[in-house]
Amino acid sequence: MTSLGACFARCGVLMVAVLGACVEKSAHEPTDKVMLAEIKLSKRPTPQHPLDIQFEKQVRLLGYDVDHTAVTPDQPFKVTWYWQVDRTMGEDWQLFTHVADGANRNRLNLDAARPLRRVYPVSDWKTGDLLKDTQEVTLPKNWGSDKVTFYLGFYSGPHRLHVQGPSDGDNRAEALRLPVLNSALPPPAKPVPVLLARPVAGKLKLDGKLDDAEWQSAASTGRMVNPMTGDLGGFTAQARVLYDAQNLYLAFEVEDDYIKSTFQKKDDHLWEQDAVEVMIDPDGDGKNYFELQVSPRGQSFDTRYDSTRNPQPFGHVDWDSHVQAKVTLDGTLNDEQSDKGYRVEMAIPWTAFAVGDTPVPPPVAGTSWRMNFFVMDVRRQGQRAVGWSAPLVGDFHTLARFGRVAFPAAATGAVPAVSTGTAPKPAVAPTTH
Repeated sequence: MTSLGACFARCGVLMVAVLGACVEKSAHEPTDKVMLAEIKLSKRPTPQHPLDIQFEKQVRLLGYDVDHTAVTPDQPFKVTWYWQVDRTMGEDWQLFTHVADGANRNRLNLDAARPLRRVYPVSDWKTGDLLKDTQEVTLPKNWGSDKVTFYLGFYSGPHRLHVQGPSDGDNRAEALRLPVLNSALPPPAKPVPVLLARPVAGKLKLDGKLDDAEWQSAASTGRMVNPMTGDLGGFTAQARVLYDAQNLYLAFEVEDDYIKSTFQKKDDHLWEQDAVEVMIDPDGDGKNYFELQVSPRGQSFDTRYDSTRNPQPFGHVDWDSHVQAKVTLDGTLNDEQSDKGYRVEMAIPWTAFAVGDTPVPPPVAGTSWRMNFFVMDVRRQGQRAVGWSAPLVGDFHTLARFGRVAFPAAATGAVPAVSTGTAPKPAVAPTTH
């Protein structure tokens, strides 16, 4: 599940605000108290554009104000939503705002881009509240569409409140649509990169050290790039691919001066802190693709999607990659001392790639699989990411931008088995997800 951050119901979508701003809390600073007085209204508002969209008889969107009738990329504008709380929500619910272009592609996530979330989170809402929810929005220069659509809703884990009113059919209320002026056509698409996977010729010891001759001679992605622009990323990370008759092998090397991962269970939301990620679409048809993440702790998250982000929010999390993951750390997890980075080595059996009871055949000689690699890097404040093939939009699940991993020989035949060896454990003993 890729992405910076979690919202859009997942880490694969880039945030327009740093993830540090995603921590919800009640107002306690003096400035927060002033904002809270502006947010909680004493009487029913009269929005410029009235609406009556209900969310399971718990919350009602009364309407909105907007300070532009048409908007221009790279120029900020302001939208103010008005909410009425018909019934107290409870602590698990959160409010989202998704922004899509004219092709209905999700481009921005504005969940955290609102004072309301910081000073009066949904967990504090009370029956009878009337709330003013202001968001400042700036479309990116490369918006490349003559429309923008805002979708709003409420989620708790994999669930969303049912929408009574205009929606996309997936319990996202279609609350606002605006024309976009002077939106230049997107530049010609950059070609996706190609990486040659190397067949394993000798023995490979799975220990996370990556000092085997096999890894040393394997082709590298090179330094990963900024997912939005394709320019060199803000930190150094690279990946390599090996394979044999039994497994697909992946290696990541990440420079990181602040290594953090507190998740300890399988299928935890690893993308919210430090993690490496691979997405794999074997036949490149945009359907039945797989996602796998591993943290510096050695935990893993894996899932399968029928099509882009479907099913929501996190795909078929019951899919099991049966990954073996080993990690070595050049530093110490979850402290304030400066670190240098970490390495991740994975073995994924070809037999794990299946849709229900239907196996995906391993690659044959001269073919390629569509893949993309990402690294999420949490900082003391906020988070950043790099990738192999830049999606060039705010969504890691942009399958058309996946790179191609070429297999010069068939993943069948008598290939030496891999030994897990008796290598020392990393600083934090990894477990698989």
